[in-house]
Amino acid sequence: MPKKYHIHPKATPLELDYVYKFKIVRGENCINCGKCSKVCIYQAHKRSEADPRKMADPNTVVCRNCFRCIQECPRGALEKSLDTGYLTTGGSYWKADILITLWKQAEDGNVPVSGAGYRGPFTGKGFDSMWTDMSEIVRPTRDGIHGREYISTSIDLGRKLNHLVFGAEKQLISKVPDTVDVSLPILFDMPAEKLNSSIRLAMVKAATELNTFVIMPVADITAEFEKHIDNIIPCLSAAEIDTHKELIKKARMVSVEYDDALLKKLAALMEKVKKISHALLIIRVPAVKEVEYTASKLARDGAEIIHIVADYRGQELNSPAGSGSRHLKDIVRSIHQRLVEDKMRDEVTIIASGGIGLAEHVTKSMLCGADLTAIDLPLLIGLGARIYEEREKYLVLPEGLAKISTPVIEQRMINLMSAWHSQILEMMGAMGIREARRLRGESGRAIFFEEIDKDTFGKLF
Repeated sequence: MPKKYHIHPKATPLELDYVYKFKIVRGENCINCGKCSKVCIYQAHKRSEADPRKMADPNTVVCRNCFRCIQECPRGALEKSLDTGYLTTGGSYWKADILITLWKQAEDGNVPVSGAGYRGPFTGKGFDSMWTDMSEIVRPTRDGIHGREYISTSIDLGRKLNHLVFGAEKQLISKVPDTVDVSLPILFDMPAEKLNSSIRLAMVKAATELNTFVIMPVADITAEFEKHIDNIIPCLSAAEIDTHKELIKKARMVSVEYDDALLKKLAALMEKVKKISHALLIIRVPAVKEVEYTASKLARDGAEIIHIVADYRGQELNSPAGSGSRHLKDIVRSIHQRLVEDKMRDEVTIIASGGIGLAEHVTKSMLCGADLTAIDLPLLIGLGARIYEEREKYLVLPEGLAKISTPVIEQRMINLMSAWHSQILEMMGAMGIREARRLRGESGRAIFFEEIDKDTFGKLF
């Protein structure tokens, strides 16, 4: 059995202003009895270091909304209300709760606890309309995090053979294609926003530590980054390949932007890359209408890895608002089913990205048919970035982030992935799946709200 994959989180707070759901205010009628500090297991209430006779201002950062301090205060001196920043941050997809979750996960690598429980709706749009089968959660052996069984989260990228051919002497005739493995079903996709070099370098170093890759525009790969080329996937257009031969020689994978002309010259393009290097070729395809037919054509022509890129909310690109544009989960399901019908699904690797905001989205994307995912915005939100959706995407990096050192930023990204890794293991264990490769296309382990709603009420309404 291979050695267990483990991520090493380390508490890494940032002294930056951020969004919190609730604000606790201590009223003037407080008698400094300290009852709140005794009942709060999260240490949101402490005595003042300057004057132990008095209570310090409540620490909202660690509060998990159990409301016990409010209930136990003998004078009713504590008041809790929704924070103004919480009410104004985020949007219909990147809700403030997601931003807070990512911030806390990047803080210490743990899955956040909510003492108030979950009081929201049990279905919604996108990934929230998909429920997963947790029927194995009652079995004590399904415990991958705590070590009682081995659960693998590793994924192989590359072209696969759908069968092997042996000669008369039982020797293998088939040429087995090269593959690259990652220990997590997650790649980092360099955000389109302009970032300083310390953030970009931290992203690359975190990917190296996690045994994964960063997809990075070739123009950004300076000499400082080339030393980490083993964990960088240069992203470029087909026309730029000749210009960057030396870089491609060093890379293990190369990402090429899709255009309509590429369909006609894919074989020649792959041959050109193979002459330069043994790097695997990723075709980066925008998730536009009928992208499943493009993916099918690329797979038939020998594409090794196809990267499907939706917008930052996981929606189909170039679709007018309100036109019924598909979400990433539906796009990936359609591509997976098309490749299954074409009898090619096992031969090609599919990466899904766009709108991946939580660990559960990774698992759900894979159940829909992706082999793995790529993320960008969660890494920045874990550093304190705020996102606003209306009228268009607007990302604000916190003041002071430029002064944070690269090791600190790197550790927060590692912490975030540690929390996600734990959640992926929990979901896999609860579904009775011990290997991440088996997640791909297991849609029978999921319930889709739109489908059961149609089956149940379609004939009535």
